[in-house]
Amino acid sequence: MTGKIWHNYLEIKFALTNEDTDKVNEVAEAMADSFSPERQEMKTLAQQLAETDDIEEQRKLFAAFTEKAGPMFEDALSKGTIYKKYCPMAFNNKGAYWYADVKEISNPYFGEKMPDCGSVEKTIKK
Repeated sequence: MTGKIWHNYLEIKFALTNEDTDKVNEVAEAMADSFSPERQEMKTLAQQLAETDDIEEQRKLFAAFTEKAGPMFEDALSKGTIYKKYCPMAFNNKGAYWYADVKEISNPYFGEKMPDCGSVEKTIKK
């Protein structure tokens, strides 16, 4: 389950970076179907992502999802590297995290406006 969710998460991050709300809806709907009953909170966030066409609302939901799913991603890593990244300017300078499988910054919270805003806060390796 976690591997499929990770794959969907990366697709959603990429879609947000490219400001593709339709792709976010499509992938989030598929992701919501992947959750087991004990992950209801994450499933609900994914369903909400699938139901809104507002890019800013999608970004807020993605940030909330990241907070919930991040520990799951870190615990499930069996090989390779994932990067926890941080954008201090997201959401009126409140900041927000996201995870990625590459070190380069591609900010899902600002898209084309500021694609390089952010930094790697943590490198997780197994």
